[in-house]
Amino acid sequence: MNTRPSIVSRGIAKAFTVGKITQQVIKDSSLDIYPATLTLIIGPSGSGKSTMLSMMSGLLRPDSGQVLALDTELWTLGEAALDRFRLENCGFIFQGFNLFGALTALENVLLPLQYLGKRGAAAMMQARHVLEEVGLAHRCHLRPAELSGGEKQRVAIARALVKNPKLIFADEPTSALDKINGGIVIDLLKRIAIEHGATVLGVTHDPRLLGHADRVIELEDGVVVRDREQTGEAPAEQERRRA
Repeated sequence: MNTRPSIVSRGIAKAFTVGKITQQVIKDSSLDIYPATLTLIIGPSGSGKSTMLSMMSGLLRPDSGQVLALDTELWTLGEAALDRFRLENCGFIFQGFNLFGALTALENVLLPLQYLGKRGAAAMMQARHVLEEVGLAHRCHLRPAELSGGEKQRVAIARALVKNPKLIFADEPTSALDKINGGIVIDLLKRIAIEHGATVLGVTHDPRLLGHADRVIELEDGVVVRDREQTGEAPAEQERRRA
């Protein structure tokens, strides 16, 4: 494989303590995640999927080990530098959408650009473009309460995409959606990986999504038990996209 990984974890581990009980959620995990690829982490409830995603995206500090994202060792950064890294390089998509109810779809998508100091006509054009990319340009004036669940998630995808981030993280992005809308969302994530060359790393318990992924990593009790590339695409084509 010629492409360098965009995210590298080495020996990361995480435990949580409640009262007198300590649970080891992730145990000495090492992974390489590649660009232009949709990678899904799967596993039963409590297997550590979301904890793994949070550590690899700079949201949750591991107890031990290293995470390098775009050649930056995340957990050596100070809090302000880590916030800045996420702002400039990462897009996040959550199962609860996390949209601001008082803002229109367009205003929600504009927010990350404003945090980056980008305003005015150019920012507006950029936000409208990504809403068009997710098929919602005609709904940009509506607030979240006026949108369906699938439309809300597409707005959330547009908000994650508007900065053109190299890394996109999705935590159960289809769990609140029906089959049709779930399919639309996962197809969008796959297309973003291919067309934008982004690293898209998601976690899911939805078996309907697995056929869309380039790679599936399975966790059990905090340990990677299976790591496979999907066979729907010829190996030569996989290599061409990564070259």
